[in-house]
Amino acid sequence: MERSTISLEHTNRFNRLMLDYVNGDDNLKQFYGFKHDVNNYRMQMDSRKQFPVDRELLANALLKQYESIGGAQAEVLRNIESLREENTFTVTTGHQLNIFTGPLYFVYKILHTIKLADELRKAYPTNHFVPIYWMNTEDHDIEEVGQFNLFGKKYVWETEQTGATGRMRSAELNTFCDQLEEVFSNNPETLALVAMFRTAYSDFGNLAAATRYFSNQLFAKYGLVIIDSDDVSLKRSFTSFFKKDIFDNEAFHLVRNTNQRLETASYHVQVNPREINAFYLKDGVRNRILASGNKFKVFQTDIRFSKEALLAELESHPERFSPNVVLRPLFQEFILPNLAYVGGAGELAYWLQYKDYFSQMGVSFPILSLRNHFLLIDGATADRMEELKLLPEDMFHSIDELIKLHVLEVSDADISLDEQSQLLVQLYDGLKEKASQIDESLVAALDAEQTRMQQSLDQWGSRFTRSLKKNFEVTVNRIRKLDKKLFPNGYLQERHDNLFEFYSKYGPELIDELYEVSVPFSTEFHIVEMK
Repeated sequence: MERSTISLEHTNRFNRLMLDYVNGDDNLKQFYGFKHDVNNYRMQMDSRKQFPVDRELLANALLKQYESIGGAQAEVLRNIESLREENTFTVTTGHQLNIFTGPLYFVYKILHTIKLADELRKAYPTNHFVPIYWMNTEDHDIEEVGQFNLFGKKYVWETEQTGATGRMRSAELNTFCDQLEEVFSNNPETLALVAMFRTAYSDFGNLAAATRYFSNQLFAKYGLVIIDSDDVSLKRSFTSFFKKDIFDNEAFHLVRNTNQRLETASYHVQVNPREINAFYLKDGVRNRILASGNKFKVFQTDIRFSKEALLAELESHPERFSPNVVLRPLFQEFILPNLAYVGGAGELAYWLQYKDYFSQMGVSFPILSLRNHFLLIDGATADRMEELKLLPEDMFHSIDELIKLHVLEVSDADISLDEQSQLLVQLYDGLKEKASQIDESLVAALDAEQTRMQQSLDQWGSRFTRSLKKNFEVTVNRIRKLDKKLFPNGYLQERHDNLFEFYSKYGPELIDELYEVSVPFSTEFHIVEMK
């Protein structure tokens, strides 16, 4: 693999909030703690020690969770046991339970997290750092979780199951394994990957355990520790925060105040908190809890509670309460001795809303690390780009702009009308100067006429461009195909394509090679040419 980089700005895919964050803009510094720089992690560790974690509870819960897949393997087990020690810290990423790993960036996030832990071990050898994948098992967005794209085809899990995706029965997904076996019938290495997913979905009961199994198969050798937030012992330790949210609405008030400050600074707010940010989770239901005075109900159900009954339910069955996007980060940082959260631009945008909330709750706020972003270019695609004299960074232009620039470069024709536009301005400036000496009302008429003439000139420029493109129709079609391959349906490749597409070409070594090109302290967009 060969890796090159371009700035995030050049991609035209990141909003001002995230660009300002990675560039250290002063307007945003009040919304986070330490910057993601290797030299800041010593201060982050010192700060983190001020917020105790129940390490025994955490390690024991993890060991119990791993029983669902037959226990933790050696590297993972060592990392879990190390969490009992005060000199061990975690770096964490979170993700939904996308079937068959979903889009490529699932892999990128996890490898970034693993590589970050490895880099921190080198920088601070007296400490230990554990990479964590926090499974968002309680998410109920089955439409997002239950699909993946492969070779231009969308595979959609049509299920009648509802509620938290982690509790859904996963055996239904074997129909996709049948289809994938047909797609890769002549590729033994990829068929072995399909068989691994079949084992995951057949043998482990629900989607949470299945996802733990296949993620463990892919990343266990790196020591990745996988945690399921839907855990009764962990939630029981968090009940005081559920109470503050449900009965005092503290998250609502604190996050809303931060949102107002972000909006005053002209930033878009990613998440708007609700008065109650906890869901009720039971028997295929994961719905919001709503309050009316001292009465509570579960949205779109007949479930009702008095305040006393809801308190009793929380004490007796904490597993029936589920955090939303506001509460989940607090839960994560309360449970883990965590230093950093690795996320995409959308995720970090809402983490930037939570610093004051964390402070008031007495929970450590993590360093925020923007995950690596990759564009993978296979050998055949790289060859076609070379034939067309296109550089990888050229591909981030809009398709129309890319075609126009390329056609102009390879053509000898000069279709620029800049000179004519300047002459037009000079002509009408002279006319308006004369008109103003005679009758000021004539100037407005000349302005209108100049506008019409400029529009006509622009139309001729567009006609010249269209005619030139037609002369290079074969080249234009090749560029369109390249754009469609690298940016399917207009998306970044990493948000659309699935791991199977590149695994089928490059085999099991793909994961190791992506690990090698991961650069956890980089804030640029990475272009990787595959060999």
